[in-house]
Amino acid sequence: MEVKLLESLKLFCIYFIELSLLFIFISAIVSFINHKYKNAFEKHLSKDSYSSYLKAILLGALTPFCSCSTIPLLRALLQANVAFGVCIAYLFTSPLINPIIVVMLFLAFSFKLTFLYVAFLFVAIFIFAILIQRLDTQKFFKEDFKSTNSLSFSVKKQAKNPAKITSFSIKKPQSCCGESKSKSTSCCDSTLKNKLSFKEILLQSFKDYKKLIPYIAIGMGIGAFIHGFVPQDFLQDYLSDFGILSVILAALIGILLYIRVEAIIPIGLALLEVGVNEGVIFSFLIAGAGCSLPELILLKGIFRTNFLALFVGLILLIAIGFGSLTYFL
Repeated sequence: MEVKLLESLKLFCIYFIELSLLFIFISAIVSFINHKYKNAFEKHLSKDSYSSYLKAILLGALTPFCSCSTIPLLRALLQANVAFGVCIAYLFTSPLINPIIVVMLFLAFSFKLTFLYVAFLFVAIFIFAILIQRLDTQKFFKEDFKSTNSLSFSVKKQAKNPAKITSFSIKKPQSCCGESKSKSTSCCDSTLKNKLSFKEILLQSFKDYKKLIPYIAIGMGIGAFIHGFVPQDFLQDYLSDFGILSVILAALIGILLYIRVEAIIPIGLALLEVGVNEGVIFSFLIAGAGCSLPELILLKGIFRTNFLALFVGLILLIAIGFGSLTYFL
């Protein structure tokens, strides 16, 4: 018991420090790029277009983050005026389709199964992100997040589709440059320098991070405890004796855990060796890598419960859908 407690404490420290650094520096880097390159993220990702969704999925595929590590960049993208559905496409993609998990799947299983996995998730994420964008997404955000980031919401209606599409706009501080012409040019120069100051952006990211410390601490504490105390024998005993229902059970168990992608595939191989069906393994893999209790706690700092329920439901749907498909192959 003492060894497990020490291991959990060690994991907590590692997870907490890693996620804290990721949050501060990713938020600062994204904000700096957005200012320096004239709102690059807003230019390429803010539009509700197919190309924006493809770019977001590509961004997610190139960032090998676990489910919790996606939150800093998600928050930064929201603050950079990126379309909500596009942000969700990134949120789904990063922990499920990235170079690490694709290579490990290829080595552990086969090219055919890996290709089917990537193709299925790509299509599912693309469709779900577009559908979510059609909702009134204003109701998903907590009031303190909207007020903290000075977010104002405008609802657009399509001519052919009355569904509401919510877009974000961040209120920018008034510049002295827009006032009377009698103002000196040094004021404008100073304002521009401040906008491009990485030090000030870093300090702002740190202020935002301090508000999330309780969520990060609780989330990482739960993740470390689960990782240290849930034995592999438990998974083997409960994922092999229920037929097709094991696919659903595997998804439900996976979504409650916090397992890094580096560990989840070796666990899948161990399950395969004791006779667990590949469909059950992939259902567990997708649910475990795509969502976790610690991630939901971090997301709670941004979103209301209705979005968290929607997010969990979609991850379960993807996990069970691909798991069932693979089960019968």
